[in-house]
Amino acid sequence: MMVLKEANGWSDEQLFENCRFNLLVRSALGLMNMDDAVPVESTYYLFRKRIVEYEKSEKINLFEKTFASVTKGQATDFEVSGKSIRMDSKLLGSNIAWLSRYELIHETLRLVCQDIKEILANHFLTRSQKRDD
Repeated sequence: MMVLKEANGWSDEQLFENCRFNLLVRSALGLMNMDDAVPVESTYYLFRKRIVEYEKSEKINLFEKTFASVTKGQATDFEVSGKSIRMDSKLLGSNIAWLSRYELIHETLRLVCQDIKEILANHFLTRSQKRDD
């Protein structure tokens, strides 16, 4: 439930509403029948509290450990070696990720102005060449 909550940016209230009424969410949680009970809020909060307490006392992040195990299992099941990378499967970084909104707007306007300047220069150059002929 916590993974679904974080992945979708839901509040706790939205999480429980989706768990009760969204069939895709219920299915993801293994709740295949409408009469399957959703864990109550107190159970959810107690579980989260115990995970945090365990990490504080044992210095082990159970989420990291679990995701590493799942990832390793999937790599084995799907025979993924990781030695080669398909380019159509790799997300390449973009400069847009490094720019703030202001910088993005500023850079866009700068490029537009530069293009307009070149277009006007070419237009007047062509016009003056026609007069000379």
